[in-house]
Amino acid sequence: MSGRILIVDHAGTGRALDEGALGAVGFDCRHCDGFDAALSQLPDPALDLVFVATGAGAPGGIGAVLAFLARLRIGAEGARLPVIISSPPSGAGQRLALLEAGADEVMVPPVPTVLLQARLRNLLRARDTEAELARREATHQALGFSEGAAGFAPRQRIAVIAPHDGAGAIAHCGLPGPLRHVDPTAFFAAADHEEDLFVIDGAAPGRDALPARELRRIVAELRSRSATRRAAQLVLLPDAAREAAMLLDLGADDTVSASVGPDEIAHRARRLLRRKLLADRLRATERYGLEAALTDPLTGLWNRRYARPHLVRLIEGAQARDRSIAVMLLDIDLFKAVNDRHGHAAGDEVLAQVAGRLRDGLRPADLLARIGGEEFLVAMPDTTLEQARTAAERLRRRIRDAPFAMGGGLSCRVTVSIGVALGPRGTGTGIGTGTGAEAEAEALMRRADAALYAAKETGRNRVTVSLSAA
Repeated sequence: MSGRILIVDHAGTGRALDEGALGAVGFDCRHCDGFDAALSQLPDPALDLVFVATGAGAPGGIGAVLAFLARLRIGAEGARLPVIISSPPSGAGQRLALLEAGADEVMVPPVPTVLLQARLRNLLRARDTEAELARREATHQALGFSEGAAGFAPRQRIAVIAPHDGAGAIAHCGLPGPLRHVDPTAFFAAADHEEDLFVIDGAAPGRDALPARELRRIVAELRSRSATRRAAQLVLLPDAAREAAMLLDLGADDTVSASVGPDEIAHRARRLLRRKLLADRLRATERYGLEAALTDPLTGLWNRRYARPHLVRLIEGAQARDRSIAVMLLDIDLFKAVNDRHGHAAGDEVLAQVAGRLRDGLRPADLLARIGGEEFLVAMPDTTLEQARTAAERLRRRIRDAPFAMGGGLSCRVTVSIGVALGPRGTGTGIGTGTGAEAEAEALMRRADAALYAAKETGRNRVTVSLSAA
């Protein structure tokens, strides 16, 4: 993961450490020495995160930080921009005030490099989900559709995973109930899990405390199982930075020391529940919003009518942020032979299963559409050429490696050829050259199509990358 980070540091005392930790994972760091200077650079669509380092002698103290957050969160761009505050040890009330004012995380310096890097990845994943919802809503409006006003939020469900009756211990934190206590030894034996948030208590004192290995297993299992993978996860920990970093990378949405106080735990839980509700809206939009007009009834994927304007919108975002976007065209090899040999009903079943494997092999923010009989489009924002090539090979193998069931005990194997193109056109990492997004979409599609044709001509079941910028 790479991107741009604005470091606001009045004193500059921790600048070298902060920049070293951020640069090690590919972030380009900008600097400014005050909040007014930072706000003068915003909004900036190329900026991914703001890192505020406040020392003991910072001008204005916490009041200046709170005023900065209030001004930052006024606009739409600033409202979605992740903010980390690096602040000396303070009382629970001050930490909570910063979080409630809009900080996404408050960390005590010196921040361990591994934890800082993991928290960055965690916050940017959450930011990408929110940005994708905004893009899809804008695409729907551009197509002449509008979504109905959101009704009352449904009551969300919370489970506490702990080796003791954790629900009783957590209840005073102000979490919306009812809370359900779950023993980790029996949890995965049940299949009917519909929780919106799992609070995993890894900070319980005494011999019943969950060991680090068990915490990692629980987080990974929750994220991998279909019944629980979309639920939010908040892990309560003793002060162990390395374990927190590993849990965030395994799929936990947030980790917090149990010593921070019940009000902060409740705030973090409510924030995760809001994000979960937002993610549910994104999926509901796909499932119900415009199914008849914009989805392919056979595969459930977006159709050409949806894919074209959404690709244009992705390219506009890539041009504004000086990022690259990968476009793939995938075609099932010799698919006519499947229909001729087994019938069109069997062919339809293969198409539906191919779509499912492709969907499972992509990120939530990627665009996947069926744009022809056996042809599919994939668009992957914020993707380098090497990442695109790797993803295309992964998708090709997902199709090739296992047979497709067609009913009646019959099965067949199929392969796909894939053409890949990277844009927008320009120099460096992909900055646009003034070309309109619609024209750029056409150019990317033509280049991907030419690469697909080359893959077919050179033997099928392969990935070909267009290296041309024309």
